Amino acid sequence: MATSSVGIEPLGAFLNFSPNVQRRYESDSRDARIQHLRLAIVAGVVSYNCYGLLGFLIAPDVLVLGVVLRLVVSVLAIAIYAVLPKLSSLTREAALLAAMLAACVVPLYLFYATRSANGAFSFIDFLLTIVYGIVILRLRFPAAVVLTGLCLIGGVSAVVLRPELAYEVRIALSAELAMASYFLLLSSWLVQRGDRMAYLATLREIEKSRALEISRQSFAELSMTDALTGLGNRRCLDEVLPQWLEQARAGRGCFAFVLVDVDYFKTYNDLYGHLAGDVCLRRIGEALASVTRKEDDLVLRYGGEEFAVLIRGVSEQVALLRANQLLDAVAALAIPHAARPDGAGLTTISAGVTYVRTGARPDLETVVADADAALYAAKRAGRGRVERKVCTDLDPAVCEHATRRVS
Repeated sequence: MATSSVGIEPLGAFLNFSPNVQRRYESDSRDARIQHLRLAIVAGVVSYNCYGLLGFLIAPDVLVLGVVLRLVVSVLAIAIYAVLPKLSSLTREAALLAAMLAACVVPLYLFYATRSANGAFSFIDFLLTIVYGIVILRLRFPAAVVLTGLCLIGGVSAVVLRPELAYEVRIALSAELAMASYFLLLSSWLVQRGDRMAYLATLREIEKSRALEISRQSFAELSMTDALTGLGNRRCLDEVLPQWLEQARAGRGCFAFVLVDVDYFKTYNDLYGHLAGDVCLRRIGEALASVTRKEDDLVLRYGGEEFAVLIRGVSEQVALLRANQLLDAVAALAIPHAARPDGAGLTTISAGVTYVRTGARPDLETVVADADAALYAAKRAGRGRVERKVCTDLDPAVCEHATRRVS
C-alpha cells in the first residue's frame, strides 16, 4: 500500500506496521481490544470446561486429570482477564499466546494419554481449541503462526506416537490438522490484513487532511504576511481592524490606529535604487516593531512605503507617546537620505493617529480616513512629525486634533 506521501509505510510480511504506526495503532485500538478479549476469555473459559464434560463419553479414563488440567488453564485465563488493562501491548499478546499454548496442550495430552475406545474423538477438542485462539480470541497474526505451527508439530507427533491407532486414522487426523491449520492461518491473515489495511487507509486520510490543514494554515499565514518585511500585510489589517473596532463599540476596549509614511521615499529610491529601498523598508519595519508590545500591538505594512500600527488598551496620551517613539526609533537608525529636498540628510517618517475611545461608534472608513487625513496633515506641516485625531463617534465636530514636531 503506497502511502509515502504522508510517511506511512505498507504492512510487513507478518502484517506488522512500522514502529511509529504500530504505537499509534495500539493506542487507538487498546480499549476495544481489551473489551473484546475479556468477552472472549469469559466465553472461552465456560466452553472449555463444558466441553471437558464430554470426557464421560469419549475418554472416561482421563476424566479427572482433564478436569484438573482445565481448571489450571482456567485460573491462568482469569488471571490474564484481571490484569489485561495493566499490561503493555507486547506483554498482553505474549501472555495470550502462552495461555493458548497451555490450553491446547491439555486436550492434546489427554488425546495422547487416553486408551479409551472412543479416545480418538478427543482430538476434536484439540482442533476446536486452536480454532478458538485464532478465530474467537483473534491472536495477532505472528502469534497465530506460532500457535498453529507448534500445534501442528505437537499434534502430528501425538498421532504418530499412538501406534494402536489405525494407519488410516493417523493419516486422516494429521491431514485434518494440517488443513485446519492452513485454513485458520489464511483466515487470520485475510481478516487482520483487511482490518489493518482499513486502518492504514483511515490513517492516510487523516494525515492527508492534516497536511492539507497545515498547508492551508501556512498559505493563510503567507497571505497575511508581507513578503518584504515579514510584518502583517493589508489583508491582515482588514481582518483585525474590524474586530478591534467592534470591541470598542461594545465597550470592551479602546485603541489607536496609526498610519506611517516614509518621508521622500520616492527620491530615496531614485538615488539609491530599489534594492536599497527594500533594505530601508525592512529596517524601518523592524524599528517600528521594536517599539510596540507584541501581545497587544500590531505592526503591518500598509502598502508601498506606508505602515500601519494598531495600539490597544492605552490612553490617548500614551498612544501619542507611542507614535512619537515610532518616529524616534526610525530616526535612531540614521539612514542616510541625501536626496531629500529639505536637506535634512536622514530618513524620517511621518505619522497620523486616530484614537477610538471605548464606546465610540465610528465606522471603519471613518477611522482609516481620519488617520490618513492626520498623516497628510503631518506631511503638509513639514514631515517628521505626528498628528492625531481622536474619534468618539461619527460627528467630525467632536474629533480633536494635535500636532508635534520631532526634535
